[in-house]
Formats: sequence, structure tokens, C-alpha cells
Amino acid sequence: MSQRIESLESQIFSWNGALDPSLVKDEHVAASHSLADAAKMGDWSTVFNLLDDETQTVDINWWRPGGTAWFTVLHQAAWHAAPPAVVAGLIARGALTTLTDSRGRTALDIRIERDAVAGTGHASSEALRKLLEPSTSPLAAARIRALDHHLAAVIDSRIGGRLYDGRNPQQVLRYPPVAILQEVPDHRLRFPVPGMYGGFDIALRRGYLETSSWSRVVGGSGQAHVITHAGAVLVDEGFV
Repeated sequence: MSQRIESLESQIFSWNGALDPSLVKDEHVAASHSLADAAKMGDWSTVFNLLDDETQTVDINWWRPGGTAWFTVLHQAAWHAAPPAVVAGLIARGALTTLTDSRGRTALDIRIERDAVAGTGHASSEALRKLLEPSTSPLAAARIRALDHHLAAVIDSRIGGRLYDGRNPQQVLRYPPVAILQEVPDHRLRFPVPGMYGGFDIALRRGYLETSSWSRVVGGSGQAHVITHAGAVLVDEGFV
């Protein structure tokens, strides 16, 4: 493997976007169901035991395997109005406050909705809301939507019709949302694509994205793109 790809696969935030659990190892699916069950029940001691057990292949930012709500552990903590110490512990372990469920709601949005239904108001969960509040993005919402759209087009161009027996890849995978890049270390993530034997390295710069993608088993497969709100430009290829 080239030095460039070794660098791309260094220890950076990894996005698990599998919507189809058959693409994921059985032990990962089983552990993730256990994590989702514990979070749904508000059993935070079990949640932390699973997260802190290095033998358990759980991802704090993955939803229930095969689920359609895309509720993460942090969404469940917000739903249950978990103690602030629990929420702080989840965030310290890497839970993303910017990550949304399938309806576009952050964990903070969930808590606000639950407070409104219960009629408890803001004061009753002020500390919890403060912890759940995503950091303010320097990018306007319209720019984030445009970057999401063009990033998806680049990913589609690389894997559409080549994997998953011709299924629409966006029915099999959830592509990484641009909004989470402001929160992950170095504003950069790795998106390993099941079946591609490779994937994408995506970095947020000053209002635009830089991406590299490759397949280990296809010679000359490397491509690099710069993605702005106006579209994507191929800037390099053939480096793998």
C-alpha cells in the first residue's frame, strides 16, 4: 500500500454509515443491538460498560442496526432526560451533538420536543440542553446542504451501479453529513465503504471539502475532488 493511502487510513474519525446490517460483521451487529437496547431502557451503567469494554465492537454514533429512526445513544439520553453526568460522559466518549436522526433532529431537538410535550419548559432541563447544544457552525445552512448534495454526487459516481447488486447506494448507506465535520477531530473523517475495499477521506476546509477515494483492489482507482457549494472538481486521479 502506498504511503499516501497509509496516511489516509491513519487514526481519524471513522463514519459507519451502514443502513443494511448485512454489510457489517455479526459481532458488531449483536453488540450494537445490545447498546441500543440499553440506551432505549435508560440503562446507563450497561451503556458505559459496553462503550468502555474494548472487546465490544460498538460505535457510539451508530444507530440500531437496520433501524429507521437513526436514534443514537445520545438521542436516547436526550429522550430520557438523562442526568447531565451521563450526557457529559457520552460526549466525552465521542458522541456527536451535531448528528441528526432520520427526521433531521439533533439530540437537543429531541429534548426540546420532549420538554414541550411534558410542559416542563426550559428551566427544568437547562443544564442538559446546554450540554446537548451543538457548536455554532461557521457555515450557513444553505451551504451545508449544497456541500451535502455535491458530496453525495461524488460518492454516487464512485460506487453507484458497482456495488450492492445495482441497488441505490443511498438506500444501503447513509453518507457522512457535512455538519458533523465541524465537530470531529481535525474536521476530517474516514468513510470505509463496505464492498469497496477502500473508501473516502473527507476534510472540511474553509467553506469547502477535500476528498480522496480509492479501492485497494483496483489499480489507478485513486481520485481526489474539491467540493464547493457550486459543485465538485476532480483534481487528481490514478494515485492508487
